[in-house]
Amino acid sequence: MEIGIPRGLPESRPGWAPAVGARTGAVTGAIDTAVPLAELLRIEPAGEDRFRARLPGFGGVTLGCATLAAARTSGLSLHSLHAYFLRPVPMDAPVELLVSRVRDGRRFAHRRVEVRDGERVCCELVASFAAPAAGAEFQEPTSGSGIPSPEDLPSEEELAHKEGWKVEERGPIGSALEWRYVGGSPWRPERAQETSAYRGWVRPRLPLPDEGALQAAALAFLADLHSHLAVARRLGAHYEPTGYTSLDQALWAHRPDPWDDWRLLTSISEVAHAGRAWTRRTLHARDGRLVASMAQEQWVPLGPAPSSG
Repeated sequence: MEIGIPRGLPESRPGWAPAVGARTGAVTGAIDTAVPLAELLRIEPAGEDRFRARLPGFGGVTLGCATLAAARTSGLSLHSLHAYFLRPVPMDAPVELLVSRVRDGRRFAHRRVEVRDGERVCCELVASFAAPAAGAEFQEPTSGSGIPSPEDLPSEEELAHKEGWKVEERGPIGSALEWRYVGGSPWRPERAQETSAYRGWVRPRLPLPDEGALQAAALAFLADLHSHLAVARRLGAHYEPTGYTSLDQALWAHRPDPWDDWRLLTSISEVAHAGRAWTRRTLHARDGRLVASMAQEQWVPLGPAPSSG
C-alpha cells in the first residue's frame, strides 16, 4: 500500500498561533501547560564533547537528546541518523552523552554518540551533517484526495471527549507536541484494522527556539513519538505501549526547514515477522514538500489483544 502526500494540501496559513484546545488555559477542561519541547530535550555541557541529561525512559527523548549532543558539535545541518536502543536508561540518575568526532569534511561531518549509564552503553547513535550545496533537486509526485487543514480538524481535547478519554489520563494526548488527526484518532482500536496507516498534522505545542541543533533534535523526538500506533492498529492492541520496545531508528532530514508550522505525518507498518515490526513515516510541509523520512523497527513479542467480546 502506497501512502504518499496527496495533491491539493490546504494552503499555508503563516505564523504560529495557539489553536482552539491548545495548552493556553483559555478553554475549560483544556490540558494543563506542557513542558516545552526545548526543556524536555535539555542537555548540559560536562566537558569537551561530553554532555549530561536526565532521561524519562522514553525513546523519543533519548533520541532527541543524543541528536542534540551530536548537532551541537557541528555547524552543519543534520541530514541523517541511525540509532540503536541497547538497554533501558536509568530514570533516577543522569546519563552521560559522549560525542566522537568521526569526520569533519568540507561537505559532510559525522558524529557518534554513546548514551552511557556508567560503563553501560544504553543507546548508540551515528549522525551525519551536510553543508549547503547546489545539486539535483526533485520530488516524486503522488496522487490522492485533498486533506483537511489542521484548523478544520478536531483538537485532541475534542477527540478525548468524543471517545471518553480524560485529558489528564496517561495516553497519546498532552505531550510537548500538538496533534490534529486526519480521519479520527489512531489509538486504542477496538479490533485489528485492515491497514496500519494513519495521518496527523503535528507541531510543537510551544514555538521552538531558532537553533538548528534543537530543530534537528525535535525532528528526532518526533520520529519515535507514537511510532508504535501503526503496529497497534494492525494488531488491535491496547494503545499503551506495554510490550512495544524500540530496537533501532533511522531518520533522513531532506531539508533544513525550521519547524514553525503544522506538518503532516504519515505512518504505516508494512511488515512484522518474528516479533519485529517495521514502521516507516513521512513528514510533509503544508505546500507538499517532503521534509523528512523516518523508519523504525520494534520488538513486539505479543500477539493480538484478546477480544473483549
